[in-house]
Amino acid sequence: MTYPENVAIDAATGAIAPMVEHYEKRLADLRDVFSDRQAVDRMLAEDQNILVYQVRAFKREGCDLWFGTTTIEPGQVGREYFMTRGHFHKRRDMGEVYYTQAGEGLLLLQSRDRQIETMEMRPGTSSLIPPDWAHRSINVGTDPLVFVWVCNIEAGNDYGEILEKGMLRHVIAGAASPEIIDPLA
Repeated sequence: MTYPENVAIDAATGAIAPMVEHYEKRLADLRDVFSDRQAVDRMLAEDQNILVYQVRAFKREGCDLWFGTTTIEPGQVGREYFMTRGHFHKRRDMGEVYYTQAGEGLLLLQSRDRQIETMEMRPGTSSLIPPDWAHRSINVGTDPLVFVWVCNIEAGNDYGEILEKGMLRHVIAGAASPEIIDPLA
């Protein structure tokens, strides 16, 4: 039997306790996600250990839900902001919910029939990611972007299609604000 349990979440950092899973993605892990390969190479030549984002998770045996936090650091590769890899769910019938706690970001969504949506991520907003929509979070601010995510334990993450084909839009730093553009050449 699974019993009720509280989990402490630090809204500013994304730290959770208790935590049962944690991973970090550094720029070297994400070199194929960013379009400007020369900028990636220049940054990695200076520092091989650049943290882009980290994920912390909580789950219990016998429970159908799991949740955690993602913290995306502020930064850019060329004109592209730091972002997550982006993924569909393995279970095409399962969605996800994000609740932004700190920072400023954009949630880039792409359906399998090539529809594109973007939603602002700011403290106090909750975003519904419907089933079968790829999603990528992008930190467009100067502070860490921290959000809580909740989904079914069976949803799974499918990174393959986005890693192979990329997303149909990219978010870059514009003159006055972020711009959503076609992929960079």
